[in-house]
Amino acid sequence: MKSKFFVTIFAIVFFTSCANSVDETKNSAATVIISSSSLITDDGSSTNYTDETEAEADGYVSEDLYENFTADGTVFVNFLGTSVNAYIDNDSDSVVTAKTEETSIGKISGTKVTILLSENTEEDEDNDIDAASNGVILQYKGTGKVKYVLSGDYTGTVFIKNKKADAAVVLNNANITSESGAGPALRFSSELRTFIVIPEGTTNSITDTRLLNQSATIYDTKKGSLYAKGALIFTGEGSTVSGGNLSVENKGYKHAIYSKDYVRIENVTLDVSVSGTTGRDCIRALNAVIIDNGRISLTGNGTITDDESVGIKVEGEDADEDDLTLEYTSGAGFVIINGGSIEIKTVAKGITAHWKSSESLIGDESYTETANSSLLYSTFLSGTSYTCPNPYVEINGGTISITTSGTPYENTSTGEKCSPEGIEAKSDLIINAGTITLNCTDDALNAGGAIYINGGALYAYSSENDAIDANGSKGITITGGTIVAIGINTPECAFDCDSNPLKITGGLLVGLGTNNYTEPKNCSQSVGVISNSYYGSANTTMAITDSSGNPVFVYTLPSSVGTIMILSSPEIKTGTTYTVKSGVTASGGTKFHNLYTDLPSISGGTSTLSTFKTTSSSLVYTASSAGSNTGAKEGNRPSGR
Repeated sequence: MKSKFFVTIFAIVFFTSCANSVDETKNSAATVIISSSSLITDDGSSTNYTDETEAEADGYVSEDLYENFTADGTVFVNFLGTSVNAYIDNDSDSVVTAKTEETSIGKISGTKVTILLSENTEEDEDNDIDAASNGVILQYKGTGKVKYVLSGDYTGTVFIKNKKADAAVVLNNANITSESGAGPALRFSSELRTFIVIPEGTTNSITDTRLLNQSATIYDTKKGSLYAKGALIFTGEGSTVSGGNLSVENKGYKHAIYSKDYVRIENVTLDVSVSGTTGRDCIRALNAVIIDNGRISLTGNGTITDDESVGIKVEGEDADEDDLTLEYTSGAGFVIINGGSIEIKTVAKGITAHWKSSESLIGDESYTETANSSLLYSTFLSGTSYTCPNPYVEINGGTISITTSGTPYENTSTGEKCSPEGIEAKSDLIINAGTITLNCTDDALNAGGAIYINGGALYAYSSENDAIDANGSKGITITGGTIVAIGINTPECAFDCDSNPLKITGGLLVGLGTNNYTEPKNCSQSVGVISNSYYGSANTTMAITDSSGNPVFVYTLPSSVGTIMILSSPEIKTGTTYTVKSGVTASGGTKFHNLYTDLPSISGGTSTLSTFKTTSSSLVYTASSAGSNTGAKEGNRPSGR
């Protein structure tokens, strides 16, 4: 059992509760209400459906709330071009201007805070010298909690050295741009929490000018434009207060935001871009990424072979290929999304719980290489299976739009590959609520374990691979929600879990694919499998009607229709014979990516199948022309580069 805190997205009220492992919480109670915005399908049609599914928020600890942070002192830092002035608390008469000699600003909890203008410096562990870049270093060796308020425009790097202390860094219309390819632009050495506080009404920017092939002139090679050894928490001035705006731009060196622990985003507007083709990921963390709320835009343009840009990536291990070091951290490796508006456009994956070594370590209870040092360990992770590698993705709300643009490839001789999937989990992938639109060149949803869809509204489109692909023995289980899945590039399909179960017990869904499909089994809600000779051609509307001509299922087909449709709806009752019609005219109703969630009135059309019927002993109706299948087959990837 694990102890955790829950929150409603609107009220953000915390209370203590007990919950079970991931497998035991697939149908958790509801506490969050999320609304969608208008989204676009592959062929340009919009949706007017609003998802009001409720799901329980997850992953909360009270220490991650900024209102629970009480500073022992405040350092005010004013930037003006390349100069820096600072003072402590309200002592503005004692302003210190940064120089090349380390200077004391004053004391917090009995320990000095110093300021220093630095030049490029190599790391020297023997003499306790950190790597540094052209810019300013603010150092505090105490254990008190320090608030830093940064304002103004600065050309240079900012390094806040506070290894043993929690910190809150308030960005008060601060704009920091590293000079001549130095970086990270903003760096923290704290192994604890660093709050990035963005007050409402402020606009801030962090720009890292480093480029990948410039390494000979970069001494501080930390792999983030905004880099932290500990947890990074982006928040407004309180959990019930909207935050301001922060943009982080990576010109082409490693990642835009990086934490060696976890990243949490609460209620800010965050615009993150990897603008250079030699850059990597927008947000990368070692242990976890948790998104509670906010407006988040991620753009990744990096095209490095075998390391193309990803939107959100959790490593689960610390492996820096550049210096050939490898340090394992047991546990964590997950992504939780509780709410917010998230838009991701990347060359490679949109969101991935990655874990490079996952194939050998996931589920290995004897794996104790090192203790999990994450701040989550003593709260959210303590006493759970998460303390062993468990790179899952859990979505409990929000509006998520992901577009991937890379061409999938795999070079078997070198191991290089690109999989531009929408959302990937190396273990289980769970969707409890939210409105999700995925337009991808590879699998829209992919899991190394099982996929569970319990609620929400999901549009999953893949131009070259499967729409929804689970590789674990438990397959795909759908208990609720609204799903439109399209994977029509032979030999791919809408729902692929090989010969493992495709189990449908609830929800409204339609999947378009090829004859190479996974056959639904062990279903407790009526499911139909029909061929395109029954449902019709592109850009027309098909319907399933009862004996009185009333529709129980209506879907307007997109520009490409595939050869097989898998459909299910609670409106389709067992023991009742229905008729499939193609080419009907629909009026009224509400639809999600052309699937009607509130049924319209219909007229016209051609009756193509009048024997559509399920029974209590056979809940899957398969039309004779659809054939049968023992499991989807994997298509071949281009060998690539």
